[in-house]
Amino acid sequence: MPNLTLLQDILILICLALANAYLFSRLRQSPIVGYLVTGLVVGPYGFHLIGAVHEVEIVAEIGVILLLFTIGLEFSYGRIMLLKKLLLRAGATQVAITGLLVCLATWLTGLPPSSAISLGMAMALSSTAIVLKMLLERGEVDSPHGRISLSILLFQDLCVIFFLVGLPLLGNNPQGFSAWSLVRASAILAGLYLFSRHLLQPLLRSILKTRSSELFRLTILALVLGTAWATAQAGLSLALGAFIAGLALAESDSSHQVLADIIPFRDVFLALFFISIGMLIDLRILADTWPLVLTGLVLLSLVKIGAAAIAARLVHYPLRPALTCGLMIFQVGEFSFILLKQALAVGALQEQTYQVALSVVALSMMCTPFLFGHAHAIAARIAGWLGKTVTHEASEEQERTANLEGHVVIAGYGLSGRNVAYALRNMRLPYIHIELNGEAVRLARQSGDFIIHGDATAEAVLKGAGITKANALVLAINDPSALSRVIPTARELNPDIYILARTRYVAEIENLKELGADEIITDEFGAGLELTTLLLRQFQVSEGRVLKLISTLSDEHHQRYRQANLQTRNLTGYLSVLEGGEIEIQAVPDDSPCLGKSLAELNFRAETGSSVVGVVRHERVIYSPSADLRLETGDTLMLLGEDLDIRQAREFLHGHPL
Repeated sequence: MPNLTLLQDILILICLALANAYLFSRLRQSPIVGYLVTGLVVGPYGFHLIGAVHEVEIVAEIGVILLLFTIGLEFSYGRIMLLKKLLLRAGATQVAITGLLVCLATWLTGLPPSSAISLGMAMALSSTAIVLKMLLERGEVDSPHGRISLSILLFQDLCVIFFLVGLPLLGNNPQGFSAWSLVRASAILAGLYLFSRHLLQPLLRSILKTRSSELFRLTILALVLGTAWATAQAGLSLALGAFIAGLALAESDSSHQVLADIIPFRDVFLALFFISIGMLIDLRILADTWPLVLTGLVLLSLVKIGAAAIAARLVHYPLRPALTCGLMIFQVGEFSFILLKQALAVGALQEQTYQVALSVVALSMMCTPFLFGHAHAIAARIAGWLGKTVTHEASEEQERTANLEGHVVIAGYGLSGRNVAYALRNMRLPYIHIELNGEAVRLARQSGDFIIHGDATAEAVLKGAGITKANALVLAINDPSALSRVIPTARELNPDIYILARTRYVAEIENLKELGADEIITDEFGAGLELTTLLLRQFQVSEGRVLKLISTLSDEHHQRYRQANLQTRNLTGYLSVLEGGEIEIQAVPDDSPCLGKSLAELNFRAETGSSVVGVVRHERVIYSPSADLRLETGDTLMLLGEDLDIRQAREFLHGHPL
């Protein structure tokens, strides 16, 4: 009879993790908190339900390897260059401030320098997994605080690699790690770079030619584990090797498929990893040291909130989103567990210090969902107290805004905001932008756009943009929480202003209507219309029918979500003058047999059953064209008729059946 102890233990862990993750998800908390609680319950310091603790830790190590691999996979030169200013300036500032303050504070309490430095490195990190998941759930990844938070988290993830390389130098036996280790690590990086540039693509292409998904996954798994093993043989960590493997694959054409294949395995093994961390927390030590743990948690949270806010301010973010960022990444992250465990293994930390640090990390992660939900309100309140929500503009700019009247205020200088400005500029209508991103403001001014730098949620900034004399406010921003503050503020300042807001999801329409928005455009609905249009065109449905259908869908959508006292604009009535008729816009093919012939010669009405009500030629519309008008290359006909007639007209113009 085989020994099934390990299988039994893993089954117990998975069942309990499933139950706890479900419970905490129902409570709208992160499942990671449920995994940590599971570890506390089943571990040697809890009810001791697991016997093979060491074996479980070894299995959980695979989760760390896959986590580092996916982090490396999501890194790429292009992504780093895109966020380089935010990543380097804000990320480095946050890590440096937090690490130095924690190191100094713990050293002053009597800990040796090696322990203080280890704690400084570990506590400077935040949880990418938790923060990214919550930002995605709330649709705030592209918001100002979302962008700065992700930039800082990305820099922290990159720092983990250097921390893991340098940590053995802090141990009791640093002779086992020397500068030669860095040379070896560099050689491995260089070797994998050459491999990814010259051998990886041909290898993956040859594997893909077999059309075997199993062979592809085995190749990726062999690459991950093989690289991790190689770096371990070189005296580095398994996690570092996994990161290098991900970095090598990030430049390949198959990186997205690799990520899709690995993520399910990563999530399962990561659950075991967090459970194993929970099993390491000694509840007896926590009971004896809880005042120290709570004090450390509060002080560390304040330090990390302040450090992140300073980092965001350094890259010219206003105080409110800067504080929101700090309140969202105040916790200590999953990589901190790895660093603390490694520090204990090399002798840089004592067991008592390790247990206190573990407790602080675990509690900070458990508190994250609670603080995350109130981050916007707390940040707005603090920003109001400090009186820094207003961005003061130069006197010349204040004079320009003072002269504005009957204009449009556009909050946001992203693609949507720029498109609105382009249309207004062509119609010679006045407008002004409000933008949080200082770099975007600089570029906008260089291109000649009228823009002010500030937070549109602040009353003084809206007044500075002339909201009281404006005719319309366009909210082209990706921050749901900001929308809920801007709309009532603008409505209070100018009760008659027309407010047009953009949001991601249809579910947010009712709330924004209640706050005072006149019209809401949703990315979700707009994407659905675009998908429908492209699909119908693929099936060669006439443009007139597509236009009528899209108009009908839009009308029903607005009818459903519009206030009862507002009438919808039914565009379908303008698309046809006959009941059941269709308007079709049909370009005349370059090889059409009809070119050079007049409408009378073609006998178009008799041959097709449809009427030519207009001809678009050289960007000019010729309405009700005469019978002697001859078709030219580049003409587009506006056809009116039944669906069957329109189809017959298209075939007539092409000269063959379609």
